[in-house]
Amino acid sequence: MAQTLMTAKESAERISKLPQVKRWREKNYEPGSWFTSKPTEEGGTWGSWGHRFAPTKRGMSFVEMNRADPHPVPEEGTGLTVDREGGAEPSAARYDYPLNKKYQVWSSNVVGLYEEAVSRQWSATSDLPWDQLEPMPDELERAVCQFVCFLHAVEFIPTDTLPYYMTRIDPAFPEVRLFLSSQCADEARHMEVFNKRMFANGGGPGVEPMAAAILEFTQESSLPRELQINVSSDIGLEFLAYCYQVQMMGEALVLDFFRFGEFLGRNPFDKEMFRRIMQDEARHVSFGTMHMKYHLENAPKDERERALEMVHFIASISEAGGSGFSLLINPSIIEPFALLAAGSMGNIERGWDKVREFWAHTVQAYLNRCELAGFPRWDKCLLPREAPF
Repeated sequence: MAQTLMTAKESAERISKLPQVKRWREKNYEPGSWFTSKPTEEGGTWGSWGHRFAPTKRGMSFVEMNRADPHPVPEEGTGLTVDREGGAEPSAARYDYPLNKKYQVWSSNVVGLYEEAVSRQWSATSDLPWDQLEPMPDELERAVCQFVCFLHAVEFIPTDTLPYYMTRIDPAFPEVRLFLSSQCADEARHMEVFNKRMFANGGGPGVEPMAAAILEFTQESSLPRELQINVSSDIGLEFLAYCYQVQMMGEALVLDFFRFGEFLGRNPFDKEMFRRIMQDEARHVSFGTMHMKYHLENAPKDERERALEMVHFIASISEAGGSGFSLLINPSIIEPFALLAAGSMGNIERGWDKVREFWAHTVQAYLNRCELAGFPRWDKCLLPREAPF
């Protein structure tokens, strides 16, 4: 049996002996230093004071707040749990947040992306035209369910991994934490709608798509030793690698699937489902791309050189089939995609022509993003520009 730490009476006595409790019990309600302290600019512990900004037609947004603030977003966090510009007593605990430098987490568009995210939230239950989900031939419903089964599984990746980085970002950068939180909410909603779609129209969950046609490609076995960079020793580089792998490459590839999904949708519901999800996913890809650009442009010189080498290294792995691009040769994903493009098995050749177009479009869009992010891959990319089938 567990041993009792203390009785209720002992707990009450302990609380009653606290200095502030004794002071209040004695009717001394004089406020503490939070009330009397001067702002830090004047040598006090309050933080900053005198902030004011007016709402726009859209309301009170971070965009207007940051624009009105005379203090810029700091280059480095303080390790305090209070928000940016907050004050602290000298004895306040400071925490070693690993992601505490602006270039490690920031992107030039993060504030606007967050405001867009919260203004465009939608419900998978009530904001989609479920009454317009029309019956389809079994072969097409099977293709949709298999395709959506893959997408449902993909949505788990950010929700499982983003919180790890969110807890390591210094509170001096709340916009980044908030945006990543909004992405988790987006991905959860996507999981919900894909789950419901699989069960809603006479079909059901398909076959787990991740095991087929995944190439074995590792740092240890497939690249020269001089390129085997230990990313895990630097969480700033680790987060940069994450943004490439998950947001700029993986989610961008899935975003292309969503775009074609809207185009290929066989009823008003499927088109609207992919359209709404596409808007969400575009924000995630935009943040990852622009964060990489910000990191590579603003990191110290030595760090920037290491980051560029690391990003090109990871890009080579991904392009050679070690992660996201393997989706393009996964039969459980591409074959239903081709059937949806064809409209029927009797017209399947046309569907594969669309898949070939999709391949070329996806590779070109990826290379454009790499250029935008500051690490051009035009002469380094290992992906065939045209489909190998």
